[in-house]
Amino acid sequence: MVRYRWVVLLGVPLIDIFLLIRVAEIVGLFVTASIVIVTAFIGLLLVRSEGAHTIQKLLEKLETRENPADQIIDGICIMVAGVCLLTPGLVTDLIGFILLLPPTRYPIRIVVKKWVEQVIQNKSSFGENIYIIKRKE
Repeated sequence: MVRYRWVVLLGVPLIDIFLLIRVAEIVGLFVTASIVIVTAFIGLLLVRSEGAHTIQKLLEKLETRENPADQIIDGICIMVAGVCLLTPGLVTDLIGFILLLPPTRYPIRIVVKKWVEQVIQNKSSFGENIYIIKRKE
């Protein structure tokens, strides 16, 4: 996973730039700029709404002393979606809307929970230099 981080960090903006240029050649610069601005505006309205809803559900879970893991993962997805939607580009807008909408966020939440459980259970994922301090009795 670490190996592909640079490919994603460099690949997504390059694909975004390429797509924006191609779309601007087809429909024009004004229409392309309008699409980017409108998707950012709609996305931010949705981020605000979904964020408020998620915070409300998180507070309800905390009051009833239930596990708020789903709401925490949703909150992280919504924050990442907000960043993606503010970034000009069509690919980042698509990623942002996928992370923002609840029907598509649910499978992502399941995958993230499984990944976190696997990381926690796999002791070698924390590295070999773990020191345990014990108190002398």
